[in-house]
Amino acid sequence: MVVVLELDGDDAFDPYSRPKGLEHGSVTIRPRPVQHDGAVENSAAERPNPNINNFSAALGCYPVVTQLTQYLDLNTLHALSRTCRQFRANLLQYRTRLIQQTLHCENEIMSNTKCDIKQSDRCSVLVTGRVSPCARDMVSDCRRCGRIICRNCAHKPPSASLLRMRHRRLCSKCLATPLPQLSRHWQDPCTCTSSVYLCAPCGTGLNVADTNYFRIWTWRTRYSTYLGGVGTGIGEGNEGVKCWRGEKCVAAQEVEVEIDCSEEGRTSDRESSESDSERHWPEGEGKEERAGYWQQEIEGIGGVVKKKIRKRVRVGKTVKEWEDERDGKDNVLGRESRGEGRSWCGWCGRVVWGKKDRQIYGEVPGVAA
Repeated sequence: MVVVLELDGDDAFDPYSRPKGLEHGSVTIRPRPVQHDGAVENSAAERPNPNINNFSAALGCYPVVTQLTQYLDLNTLHALSRTCRQFRANLLQYRTRLIQQTLHCENEIMSNTKCDIKQSDRCSVLVTGRVSPCARDMVSDCRRCGRIICRNCAHKPPSASLLRMRHRRLCSKCLATPLPQLSRHWQDPCTCTSSVYLCAPCGTGLNVADTNYFRIWTWRTRYSTYLGGVGTGIGEGNEGVKCWRGEKCVAAQEVEVEIDCSEEGRTSDRESSESDSERHWPEGEGKEERAGYWQQEIEGIGGVVKKKIRKRVRVGKTVKEWEDERDGKDNVLGRESRGEGRSWCGWCGRVVWGKKDRQIYGEVPGVAA
């Protein structure tokens, strides 16, 4: 779509007329003539417009700018229009259409009728239980799952005092692996120190997960042989804390685990989402239920029969435990909290750069030094 305007009139300056010069749908802003002692001097030749380039011409093309607007919210579109007068003039001619085509929240309901929460799950429900319209001025993707949400649908971020508890320790292989090979979001790492933008499902239960992870290290320190106990084999073999990346760990390995199941279902909630094709069934054992080494029936308290199955799953490598953390001289995950070592964020699910990473790749984008 090309907009062509034919303007009539002389070359005299008229402050109330539309700017002249239309090239491929983009309006060219000309400098205002300077008046000296009653004589009008045209300084267009002396002062050319430096903002006329390929990008400004693209903003004047409706098919290009309408595709670009679908990835911008109202705040970003407003900031783009305030870059210079040339950009503003090119965007102003499509203002009404661009506002309607900006980025929408996934929970936004296009109709004006009221939505019943029981019949539709696309309503924007706040923490208080009220239904509110989705905002258009601040819309972005969730840092963890990538869903497009607005500020009304975003989960309330945790307090700044809990930032040190978001760190998860990685194994030695994941620490030595270069960032481009470790994560596909290595150029966009964790920025939770400056802003936390998560949807409601991803933001629920963060404090509980952080507390449970820290209790693992507390239990290891309390029952360690360094405190004069008889020792329980903690940290030996496969009994240590695993790498937080789990099956995506660089040095992941398959181990046998025992899973307690109820009589009605043979898998827990975590395994119910996993398809049968992805399960590692041993050779000779199909999907049918049969008693044997891989599935056993156990009689519990009160005569309740429970089932326990064995399964081979991929787990991460055991992480390293420092001596000063065992002796209590340093806090748990102190190196990760101070930024000395690379870690994994338990909130956004992205890598947290360490000291060596910042020396190689510079400072973290979007985070103040």
